[in-house]
Amino acid sequence: MTGMKVSIAVPSFNHRLYIEDCLSSILMQDYKNYEVLIADGGSSDGSIEIIMEYCNRDNRFKLVSTSDRGQSDGLNKAFLCADGKIYCFLNSDDCYITKDAITKAVESFQNYPSVDIISFGGYYLDEMGRIIKPVRMRYHPLDSIALMRYRTAVLQPATFWLNKVSKSIPLDTESHYAFDSIFFYQAYLKYSWLELSEPVAGHRLHGGNKSLQISADRINDLVRFEVIKSGPFSYRVAYLKIISNTVWVLSKVPLLGNSLCKGIYLLVNSISFISVYRIPGI
Repeated sequence: MTGMKVSIAVPSFNHRLYIEDCLSSILMQDYKNYEVLIADGGSSDGSIEIIMEYCNRDNRFKLVSTSDRGQSDGLNKAFLCADGKIYCFLNSDDCYITKDAITKAVESFQNYPSVDIISFGGYYLDEMGRIIKPVRMRYHPLDSIALMRYRTAVLQPATFWLNKVSKSIPLDTESHYAFDSIFFYQAYLKYSWLELSEPVAGHRLHGGNKSLQISADRINDLVRFEVIKSGPFSYRVAYLKIISNTVWVLSKVPLLGNSLCKGIYLLVNSISFISVYRIPGI
């Protein structure tokens, strides 16, 4: 198949242990009309050497940046170099788990010409790349894509969109933890979205995952997201500010800080689940 060109941005920073799996999962795709735009944030662990091996091996792989102000800035730099019809980004610690992941994306856009964004399914992987369990973004019995305004649940490595989406919605470079959620929320408001269940990508769980961190900084990023969604004076913003301050205080407690923060995490997300996300989670 040589249809629509796909631009795959890969943000990278000190992921030498994982980037080989990421890039090889792209190289093995049975769809050939793609480009890989790698934005490295200044890795010092040997990642660059692996990246250059792929760039020298296949001219579809390009190192477009070697410094940035964070992951979102690196991705913006990558997308500025893109000339595909379909965009996506694959974090350097994630990977595709099937050889036809890109084929499925292209065929789905062809089969659904009115759709601008398509999300597929995937699996959680352990540090060694072994499958743990399926990712269930819609785990609440009442959840649907209509609730994206309350809980922007997207499996990012399994999501593809038309280039016009990125051209109208740049990634928020002031956000460190929630920039992808902000992007997908804004895209949800403006463009048509389709969710499909076929698994195409793996999301790796390891100690460095930003999305797993329970910290005041991460929650403050979620506060900023809620300001965008519902305004600075909404109950959701006030609530998350209280949670952020609580986590900051508890994190300072000797010996018990991590356990107390985990307890807050479980409590807050349980309340969010019960309220069908009308009360935000963390």
